[in-house]
Amino acid sequence: METTLNPISAALPSATKERLLDVAERLFAEQGFEAVSVRAITAEGGTNLAAVNYHFGSKEALIAAVIARRVEPLNRRRLELLDSVGAGDAEGIAGAFLDPVIEAARDDARGGDGVFCKLMGRCVAARDDRVSELVMRQFPEVVGRFAAAVRGCVPGMSAGSAYLRVLFMAGAMAHSLFHHDKLKPLSGGCCEVPELAALRGELVAFLAAGMRSGGGGRDV
Repeated sequence: METTLNPISAALPSATKERLLDVAERLFAEQGFEAVSVRAITAEGGTNLAAVNYHFGSKEALIAAVIARRVEPLNRRRLELLDSVGAGDAEGIAGAFLDPVIEAARDDARGGDGVFCKLMGRCVAARDDRVSELVMRQFPEVVGRFAAAVRGCVPGMSAGSAYLRVLFMAGAMAHSLFHHDKLKPLSGGCCEVPELAALRGELVAFLAAGMRSGGGGRDV
């Protein structure tokens, strides 16, 4: 498995290629990777199968490009923010992990319509092993860098525990991103969160406390 952020294509983008990516992203977000055919994408995009074959070669490569177009910039931003965080700064680590996702979800041009959140939900819940592998190849460097930063929060923390805490951080973020709207009915109306950004402070505090907690001295 690759251990660095890996751009899918060095080719210059074309209008047709970008249109196919836009349409594929929206359809995958709405219906799932397995349910959407290449023909549906080309019909929606006003092009043909030859265009998909020319720009991507296969549906799997198109899925990879859709995922990479969203996740690569997000992960680069995470690493940029992490580079500015001091050693042992658990709140800073949590913010570096969360803030690029919040920014992407609030992007009116691409994410404000909910497509980003839906697409990320599909990535997390993908049942196809091939799709899961395409998603996972985006994260080894990011997870490794954040695990190393988390180890600096507790002297003697094992590498295994640090990786687990990054997993917990990702899980808490994903659940909050996709299910914060459920809080209002679950709380009988006393807790309403209109968007992920509104609970950032609580989530950062929660994650930071978890990073600093005791234990973590043994490999899991």
